[in-house]
Amino acid sequence: MSEYQEESDVGGARSGGRAQTIVGALILLFTIGVFGVVGWDAYNSVDKDKTGVRRILAKRWNDRTLVFPVEGADRAGRRALFDVVILTKNYGWVRGSTTELQKDDRRLSPQEIQEEVLAPQLREGLGSARGLIAVGLASQEGEIEREEQRGSQRAIRTARWVQEALGERIPMWTLNLGRYVDPCADCEDSDTSWQRPFIVIAVRNADEGTHISEALADAMSFKSNLPAPSRYSAFAFAKFTR
Repeated sequence: MSEYQEESDVGGARSGGRAQTIVGALILLFTIGVFGVVGWDAYNSVDKDKTGVRRILAKRWNDRTLVFPVEGADRAGRRALFDVVILTKNYGWVRGSTTELQKDDRRLSPQEIQEEVLAPQLREGLGSARGLIAVGLASQEGEIEREEQRGSQRAIRTARWVQEALGERIPMWTLNLGRYVDPCADCEDSDTSWQRPFIVIAVRNADEGTHISEALADAMSFKSNLPAPSRYSAFAFAKFTR
């Protein structure tokens, strides 16, 4: 074998080694990319179904108060952060009433509303908000126009209760969602109390000039465990004044 042939063989071996190294690196990068995509999809699938509807994980301020942190943007892209505060399902509005709340089947007295519903943990949590939104809504029974009026009155009543507990230093709005209009075939229609929960929303942060109602509508849309605007007949947002 000539010296030239020996050098060629060595060069070929070196070239082959470099080629194998490059191929191995490409395979490794491809594998990492595939597992990265699969991992991201798995992460998203935890709180989002195939339609894009998400389930928001709740925090607790006490054993009866759930807090859902959400973020939304107005039409100009300005963003706001909210805490949607909802009492657990055994609390809610008395059917047909705009002045009374109930726990299970028992009506709460005005004192119980201040001490049990607007408990110290809720007052503390809401007290640090930049703004508060009192929500009124009604379940699927009755004419839409009448139930929207009921939703408006419940929002005003909620705002008054909250201001009685916290004072008037925090800006307050009302949001009337109207009547529930998306009955579920798999749900128990004999008990519609879950369609009229007690809700107060805290504005935590917002970009300067944010249109709060637009950002809130965006934040609450496509959520499986929040009263999404699409499930109710109205989205009437107004500044609250006594």
